[in-house]
Amino acid sequence: MINKNPSQLAFITLKKLAQKAVDDTLLKLKKANENYHNAKTQLDVLNGYYHEYQQKLADALTLGITGGELNNFNAFIATIEQGINQQQQLLVTLNMQQKQITAKFNQHQKQLNTYTTLLTKQQQQYQQQQNRLQQKLTDEFAQQQLARRIINEY
Repeated sequence: MINKNPSQLAFITLKKLAQKAVDDTLLKLKKANENYHNAKTQLDVLNGYYHEYQQKLADALTLGITGGELNNFNAFIATIEQGINQQQQLLVTLNMQQKQITAKFNQHQKQLNTYTTLLTKQQQQYQQQQNRLQQKLTDEFAQQQLARRIINEY
C-alpha cells in the first residue's frame, strides 16, 4: 500500500494527467494510422484503375477506336491521374500528422515516466523517514523500559 504524504498528492495528480495525455495521444495516433492506411488503400485502388484503363486504352488502340472514344479514355485517365495526385498529397499530409502525433506521444510518455520516477523516489524517501521514525520510537521505548527495570532493581 502506498502511503500518500501531502507532497505526493501533486505528483499523483500530475501523473494521472500525464497518463491521460498518453492514452488520449495513443487514440489519436491509432486514428491517424487508420486514416493513413485508408488513404493508402484508396491510392492503391486508384493506381489499379489507372493501370487497368491504360491497358484498356492500349487494347482499344490496337483494335481501332473513334476520336470520341479516345477523348473519353483520355478524359477518364486524366481524372484518375488527378485523383492519384490528390491522394498522394493527402498521404503526405497524413504522414506529417502521424509524425507530429508520435512526437507528442513521446513527449507525454517522457513526462509520465518522469512523474512515475519522482513518485517512486518520494515514496522511498517517505518510507525511509517512517522507518527512521519507527526506529526512533522503538529505541525510546526500549530506553524507557530499561530505565524502569533499573529503577525497579534499586
